[in-house]
Formats: sequence, C-alpha cells, structure tokens
Amino acid sequence: MNTTANTPAPIPSVRRRLVGAGLATALLAALAACGGGATTTSASAGPETKEGTAARAALADLARPFGEVPTLGTPFDTAALAGKTVYYVPIALKVGHFPLITKNLTDALGRVGVKLYTCDGQGNPSGISSCLDQAIASKPAAVVTDYIPYEMVPTAIDRVRKSGVPVFVAGAAAPEGTEQSATFAFGDPDRQGFVLMDGIGDAVVADSDGKASVLLLSVTDSASTRRAGARAAAHLKEACPGCRLVVKEVSLSRMKDVPSLVSSALLTDPSIGYVIPQYDTYLAATTTGLQSSGKARDVRIATSGATLAAVQQVKTNDRLIAVAGVNPPYLAWTMADSVLRMLAGQRPPAEYPSLARAFTKDNIGTLDLTPEAEVSGRWFGEPGAYQKAFTGLWGVR
Repeated sequence: MNTTANTPAPIPSVRRRLVGAGLATALLAALAACGGGATTTSASAGPETKEGTAARAALADLARPFGEVPTLGTPFDTAALAGKTVYYVPIALKVGHFPLITKNLTDALGRVGVKLYTCDGQGNPSGISSCLDQAIASKPAAVVTDYIPYEMVPTAIDRVRKSGVPVFVAGAAAPEGTEQSATFAFGDPDRQGFVLMDGIGDAVVADSDGKASVLLLSVTDSASTRRAGARAAAHLKEACPGCRLVVKEVSLSRMKDVPSLVSSALLTDPSIGYVIPQYDTYLAATTTGLQSSGKARDVRIATSGATLAAVQQVKTNDRLIAVAGVNPPYLAWTMADSVLRMLAGQRPPAEYPSLARAFTKDNIGTLDLTPEAEVSGRWFGEPGAYQKAFTGLWGVR
C-alpha cells in the first residue's frame, strides 16, 4: 500500500469480542440526509480476491444484530443506593448521541432508585468546569463525565475528587499510570472504536474487492480519536495490501476546511474512489467536498457513528455504502453499571462486551428508521436482553 502519511504498524483485528464500553467517537452532529437511489453495484469486476472475500465475511459478521448477551459482570448489592443522585456532564449535551445516553442512563439508574442530574458541558473547558463546580456544590453521590478527556479539565476533575465525590470518566482513556478504582475510574474508548474502524475499512475492501484507492479523514481532536484514526489506517494496510491510502487530518475546530480539503485531494488524485470520514460528524462536510470536486457520483463513502440521520442515508444515498456504530442505549447501561459499582464500593470493569453493528445496503431495509427506534437501541438487537441482564446483576427487576 502506498501512503501519503505515516501509517502505523498493523494491529490484529478485533471483532465482536470483549471490548471497552467507552465511546471513541468524536462529537456526533445531526446530519441532513442526501438524496439518491438506494441501489448500488460492486466496484470490482472479475474473480474475487482473498482480501475482498475476507472483508465481506467480516462485514457480514458485524452487520448482524446481537443475539445472546455475553456475561456482563458479577452480581452486587444496590439496595442501599436508592435515593442517591448522580451528576452527568457530557461534553456537549445536545450533540449526537448524548441525548440518547441521557435518556437511557436516567432509565437505568432509575431501576435502583438513583436519580440523574444533567449539566451541559457546552463543548468547552469553561462550560465543563462550571458544571463540575456545580456538582461539588450539589454534593451528589458520584459524577459521570462523558467524552471529556481528563487532560482537558484536570484541575476541575481533581476538585471534584478532593471534595470526596467519586468520578467516572466515560469515553476517555486513563492518563498513564492511573489505576481503575472505586473512586476514580475510566471507560476507555479505544477498543470499542477499533471495532468500528475495522468495520468501515472492511466495507471499503469488500466493496472494491481489495482494489480501493482511499482517502481517510483522520480525526485529531483527542488522543482517543487519533488512536482510532491510526487503527483505521493500520487495518486497511493489513486487510488490503493492494489498496492505496491517502490520509488527511481533520478536526472539529477546522470543520469549515473539510470540504475544500476533500475536493483538493480528489482533484489532485483522480484515482481516489472511496472516502472514509472517521466519524459521521464529518459526513455532511465530506459530501459538500465531493460535490465541489464534481465527483459526488463517482466516490463511495463509509463512516462510523450511526446517528439516525447517518443511518437513514445508507438507505437514501447510494454512495454511502456503510455506517458502523456502537449502541448508545447499551453504552448508557454500561455506564450505569460502572457508577453503581463505584457507589457500592467496587472497582468497575475496564471493559464490557461490544454490541456494535454495521449498517449496509443489505440490512438497512430491516430497520425502523425512526427517532423512537434510535432511542430504544432496537437497531442493534433486543434491548430487553441486556437490560434484564444488568438488572439481574443489580438485584432488581
């Protein structure tokens, strides 16, 4: 594979095994659906390659809904937790999947009588710090942050810890040397994010039968998004030695530059037939760039995130071949399990089983593409299965 950016060494594939429950995704913005037919044909011709065959098998595995729920942990006593309050601080409450997390986290904690109070971090250190100071003043039983790296607001998080309130940092890896404990724990997003990066790479390799020329938009917003971008590049190199990869770095702070970056890359290298925006946050900007280049009908896209707007486009936009996503309602229940264990004096597990899924042209017709279905998590499998498993561990029904 030829590259125009440094590509990390291959990392062994991780598919549908035990993976972390943190979310290694960038902020997921609501995206407008693109028009177009729902049918497409393979970009390859002639005999199938071994790379294409392997990728199609891997993608088909990820495209199935989950069946039986794996073991989620050991039972523990939650009887003494009723009446307590948990403070939830997402990085930006109104963006992407965070409203889904809020709704499902409220439901999950409510099963044991724990109340949730939510404060919007507003996407910046000042707003997050203000929320954490409010939490200290409110004296909750615990604080949960979501997709806020410790390094972003270390002083504010340390103030909460010094006040005696346990802190669970969801969607962020622990700083080097920090051990998981009952008072300070992390939901490492890396391995969950790697499943998605493998999935969208497999979609491109499968569609091209191992002959793709790919533009990867690698997100630099945080350490976890950088690691996920490196994983995407490494998996493509491993799964498709005959593919060609061009890597361009993007970030939320430079979102306005993404359309011109995409257009320039395609005009410079007309051989590019696939674009992988690392997250569906960048899907609208990518589409604008394709239109500006005059190649909107010639280039196919795969991305991750699985917000309703993005998943709907798998059906309506014939150039979007796959969206791979985590199950936000399930993630909320893993977060509830972690913080409840901390309130019970336990160290939460570092990882939970993955319930990720890829949405493709082959399975999109089976989905109920409504806000209600998105909130429930039904796209990924039967929600009652993992809810029953968790409440069983908590000793409630």
